[in-house]
Amino acid sequence: MASRLQQAVKGAALNFQRTPAEINAAVQRLIRREQQTYDKVAAQRRPTFANTIAPLAKLENTDGGESAIISFLQNVSTDKQVRDASSEAERALLSSRMTSMMREDVYKSVKQVLENPVELARLDPEDRALAESMARQYRQNGLALSAEQRAKLKTIKKRLIELGIEFSRNTNEKDGVALFTRDELAGLPDSFFEDRETRTENGVQKFVVTTKYPDLVPVMQMAKVESTRKQMLYAEETRCPENIALLQEAVGLRLRAAQLLGYQTYAGFRLKENMAKTPDTVLEFASDLRQRMEKLAGVEIKEIEALKRADNEAAGKPYEGLFNWDYRYYSTLVKQRKHQISEEQVKPYFAVERVTRGILDLCQTILGLKFVKAADAPTWHPDVVAYEVWEADGTAFMGHIYLDLFSRAGKYGHACLNPIQAGYEKDDGTREYPVVVILANFPKPTSTTPSLLTHNE
Repeated sequence: MASRLQQAVKGAALNFQRTPAEINAAVQRLIRREQQTYDKVAAQRRPTFANTIAPLAKLENTDGGESAIISFLQNVSTDKQVRDASSEAERALLSSRMTSMMREDVYKSVKQVLENPVELARLDPEDRALAESMARQYRQNGLALSAEQRAKLKTIKKRLIELGIEFSRNTNEKDGVALFTRDELAGLPDSFFEDRETRTENGVQKFVVTTKYPDLVPVMQMAKVESTRKQMLYAEETRCPENIALLQEAVGLRLRAAQLLGYQTYAGFRLKENMAKTPDTVLEFASDLRQRMEKLAGVEIKEIEALKRADNEAAGKPYEGLFNWDYRYYSTLVKQRKHQISEEQVKPYFAVERVTRGILDLCQTILGLKFVKAADAPTWHPDVVAYEVWEADGTAFMGHIYLDLFSRAGKYGHACLNPIQAGYEKDDGTREYPVVVILANFPKPTSTTPSLLTHNE
C-alpha cells in the first residue's frame, strides 16, 4: 500500500499558515484577478459559453480555495491579528464579489449567450444549467432592476456584509464567563475540575466556567444547584449584547432588499431556489410536525416536571414552574432514573481518538477509501490533524480532510463542515483535489484524562 500511495499522483496540501501581511497581499491578488476576468467577459463582442460563462466558472475554481482559506482563518487562528486580518479580507472579498455580480455589462454578455439559439444548441444539459443558474444569480443581485433601484440594493448589500462580519467576529471573540465555587457546581464530575482555571473573588476561590460547549453543556446537564444553571444560561444568552442592534438592522435591511427584488419577505426570496419554494410550505410542514410531536412532548414534560416538583418538595421550596435552565438537567435525570443511562459511565468508551478512528474506518469500509495522516501538512494549530484521502487500493488520490476538534479561545463556537477547495480538472488536464475542514468544540484532554465524548457528541 505504501509504495502505491507514493507512486500515485497526489495533490499538494494547502498552506493555512498565513501572516496578516500575506493575507492582505492575497486579497489584492484575488480582487485584481476577479476584476480582470470580469472586464474581459464584458468586452466580448460575440459572447459564447467558452468566452463568457466558462471563464467566470473557472475563476470560482482557481481562486475559490485561496479565498476560502484567508476568510476561514478568522474562525480558527489563535493569533488575533490574523483573525482581524481574515475578517477584513472577507469584507473586501465579499464587497468585490458583490460589485462584480451587479455589473450590468457582464450580465448583458451572459444574457446574450442564453438568447443565442445557435449557441444554446451546442450546449449539453450541464453547461446550459450552469449558464441559466449564472443568469439567475445576476437577477437576484438586482440586474433586472432600474439603475436607481440597483443603487439602493447595492447600498443595502454592502451594509449587510459589514453587519454579518461584525456579528460573527463578536460571537467568536466574546465568550460568556461565570465564576462558581465547588459547592455551586455540585453534581459535576471530578474530571470537570481538572486543570480548570480559578480566580479569587471577594476572598473566595472560584472556578472559571465559559459558555463554550465543553463547559456549558455539562453544567446545564449536571449542576444540581438551580441558580448555577440559571446563571450559566443567562451568561450564554446575554453575551454579545452589541449584536442585538446589528441583528435588528440586518433583519430590516434584508426585508428591504427582498422587496426591491419583488418579494414580500426575505424568506420568500431565500426559499425561491430551494425545494420548499415558499414560506407557506415551510410553515405548513413545521405546523404539521409540531402537532405530531406535541403528544410525545407532553408526556416527557410531565416526567420532567414531576422530578422538579419532588426536588423542590424535598428542599422545602415552592414549585414555581419549569424553566429553560431546567430542561437539560431534568432530562438527564430521566435518562438515569428511568432508563438507567449515565453519560458519565458511557463516556470512557468514547475517547476522541477512538471515536475518530472508528468513524474513519467505517467510511473506509463503506466508501472504499483509505485515510492516511498527512504529517507534513501546514495547519493553523497543533491540535489539527490532516488526512490524505485515497481510493482503498491506493491507485487514486481523492483529496484532503482536516479535523480541528477541540475547543479554544477565539475559535468558532459550534460544529460544522467547511468546504475549502472544490475538486476540478484544470485546463492542462491535471486535477485540483477537494479540501474540507471539520470543526468541533469537544473538551480538550487534561493532564490525567483523555478527551471523552458523550454518546450524543
